Amino acid sequence: MNIQAMMKQAKKMQEEYTRKIKELNETVFELEKQGIKIEMYGDRTLKSINIHQALVDPEDKETLEDVIILAINELIAKINEKHEQSAPSSGMGL
Repeated sequence: MNIQAMMKQAKKMQEEYTRKIKELNETVFELEKQGIKIEMYGDRTLKSINIHQALVDPEDKETLEDVIILAINELIAKINEKHEQSAPSSGMGL
């Protein structure tokens, strides 16, 4: 394969990767955990948080905060996994 063909193939792969990432960043990911529903875009921008009324206890706000943190971190891990799956695997550094 000549250098021009390799460059053309690399450009095509880069364009495909860019398209995949744009699509992934616009995707809404959702997680429901222990009465908390979180929606986040693939670029890790928070879209919404919905907390079930039964979880709102003024005497124990620390538990609610902990559950929110766990849910957000789990959702971010899920999104990160999707990003890793979208990464090019050609070894060309794209």
